[in-house]
Amino acid sequence: MRGLLLGLLLANIAYAGLALALKADVVEGRHMPVRAGAILESKVQLVSEVDLGQLLEYPRDPVLAGADQLIAQKDQAVVIPPSSYCVQLGPFESVADVSDFIAVYGVSMKTALDVRQQAAKPQYRVYLPPLENREAAIEAIGQLRATLGANNLVIDSFLIPQGDLANGIALGLFAEQTNAVNVKLQLETVGYEALIQEVGSVREELDVVIGELESEAIFQGYWGEIQRARPYLRAVEKLCETIAQGI
Repeated sequence: MRGLLLGLLLANIAYAGLALALKADVVEGRHMPVRAGAILESKVQLVSEVDLGQLLEYPRDPVLAGADQLIAQKDQAVVIPPSSYCVQLGPFESVADVSDFIAVYGVSMKTALDVRQQAAKPQYRVYLPPLENREAAIEAIGQLRATLGANNLVIDSFLIPQGDLANGIALGLFAEQTNAVNVKLQLETVGYEALIQEVGSVREELDVVIGELESEAIFQGYWGEIQRARPYLRAVEKLCETIAQGI
């Protein structure tokens, strides 16, 4: 019995030794096992301890900074054209006045007409309300004129042919509101109730744009002469734009 136990023990020891030997030679995937002895024999080295010739050098793009960047960009500099001087003159008194000015100065300077709509002072219309048809309106205006003549009142009266007040009777269009009120009061004395309507109006302002002069000094060379001939003009510098054509 003792011999059998000793035999089994030796067999187990032999089996364990064989298993360890086989495990040391197993390769898992592509990774080789590292033996304890190899770990003890390896040595960690600092970069400063390695010969410079053994180090790998990777190429990289140079980085420019400061003055180097300015030098690299000198070929890409944007060329800024010289500034121009432009000025707007006005308002001129009439189209004929503008034409004469451009005929004189348009030879030496680029000029263009600039027409702008400006709000003007309102006017005041006095009228009698529209009647049902044209025949009734004609009859009413005849009676009105007879009444005005009998009372020595001189007030112009006209038939309104079209628009919102068609078949009404117009009694004058006045620049001053007080004049319109006076006509209304005169009509009330003879039994007519007139109305007053405020009418908005616009006027055209004629200016001339002079553009693309090399400097303000060039314009000032003409400005004295322009003022002597047309003292009512004013000159205002403006942003330069392309002038398509004059007149």
